[in-house]
Amino acid sequence: MMQVAELLERYAAGERDFCEIELKNADLSQQNLSGATFIKSKLSHMNLENAYLYGVNFKHSYIEDTNLAGAQLCGANLWGVNFQGSVLAEANLSDAYIRGTYLLKADLSKVNLQRANLQRSYLWGATLNHADMRDANLTGANLDSATLMFADLSEANCQDSSMKGANLSGACLIGACLDRVNLSHANLSMAELSEARMKFAQLTDTIFQQANLSSTNLAYAQVQLQRLQDAILSRTILPDQRVVNNLAPAMVASVTH
Repeated sequence: MMQVAELLERYAAGERDFCEIELKNADLSQQNLSGATFIKSKLSHMNLENAYLYGVNFKHSYIEDTNLAGAQLCGANLWGVNFQGSVLAEANLSDAYIRGTYLLKADLSKVNLQRANLQRSYLWGATLNHADMRDANLTGANLDSATLMFADLSEANCQDSSMKGANLSGACLIGACLDRVNLSHANLSMAELSEARMKFAQLTDTIFQQANLSSTNLAYAQVQLQRLQDAILSRTILPDQRVVNNLAPAMVASVTH
């Protein structure tokens, strides 16, 4: 097992290859390890709060029960990392590669995930309140039971993802791609969904109270129309491809989806 002093000494000497090392109970808060490679390493019970980790390669590492709050991980390679029990609140993960990463129940409050690649990542039960996820790639990701209150997913690609039971109240999804997403039993109350694409989406028992669905495309989506009665509709494309500005009671009674 490597000691902190050795790691910092070797890094200061210009070494960047720390693959398959093991670190435990180490305090590296505010330390600069940018550009280092930690592929297949085991880091547990670490303090990396506000650490500078730009472009670090943690591919297939275990980073468990570790504090990464406020850490700078811009452009980092986090492919297949297991972050079980770790805190990443307010961390900067913009442009990071986070494909197939395990973030179950992780704290990602106020995290910066702009343009991050989260394809097929596991975020079940994660907390992403006020997260900045603009232009992020969430294709095929699992966000079941996640909390994304007031998160910004503008222009994000969420197609084929699963968000069953997720709380997206107050979230911004302007222009987001939600084609074939599963939002069954999710809470989208007061969410901003204008110009979002939700073709073939699973919207069974989804809450849309006061959600803005202006110019939203719901073609072929599975949704009970009565669920949309309290939503804001303007040039909204319904599952049967009708374009409407409101839902008249007769329309709801005559069509079921």
